[in-house]
Amino acid sequence: MTIESAVKNRNRKQYLTWWILPLVVIGGWFYPVLGYLLPICMMAAMGIALFKGRYWCDWMCPRGATWDLLLSKISLMKEVPSFFRSIPFRLLWIMILMGVLALKLPPALASLDPINQVGLVFTMLLTVTTLVGIFVGSPIHQRIWCGFCPVGTMSNWIGRGKYALEINSDCKECKTCHEVCPMQIKKWKYKPENGWAVVKNWDCLKCKLCIEVCPEKSLKFKM
Repeated sequence: MTIESAVKNRNRKQYLTWWILPLVVIGGWFYPVLGYLLPICMMAAMGIALFKGRYWCDWMCPRGATWDLLLSKISLMKEVPSFFRSIPFRLLWIMILMGVLALKLPPALASLDPINQVGLVFTMLLTVTTLVGIFVGSPIHQRIWCGFCPVGTMSNWIGRGKYALEINSDCKECKTCHEVCPMQIKKWKYKPENGWAVVKNWDCLKCKLCIEVCPEKSLKFKM
């Protein structure tokens, strides 16, 4: 399979979910109950992570799908600096998320209209973080947000070792896999001397693009 056809197959699935992001970011300000789709997605992502790692983040995540389908059109698609994936930076964003919820949810729950006010909190959170993703994704890479997304980070930790990608010693280090990897994972660095070895980067989205385009068939998922 060519790189182009593999990407198109993935994009077809992303078209099923991307629209949920603008629905909430725009519609949530008028119909706040739409904001509840955010915690539903968060719980779904971490639930799936128990079995398949960051599989949710590939095409089921509306924001991730939007990054690939739309933001990629204007993104410069550069190499993402390692700082954006560092543990301190990831923890900072988790603390920001938790801090905002701790600050905003109590007064919303105590209001005269808690259902809508809580929905507005979720809508606001999704809107602001989406703007952050666009701001940093445009000049660097469309999926840069996924490197420090709080839900993605927690899915990374929960799903370590689940549905792991493996590479074998037949790899020629042609880096064809790098051309299509949305998370820019350097899989050839995990190449063993003999047999198969796990690619121990748990930000893998399980998109299968690298498997499809590898000319040596040196990549597979551990079953």
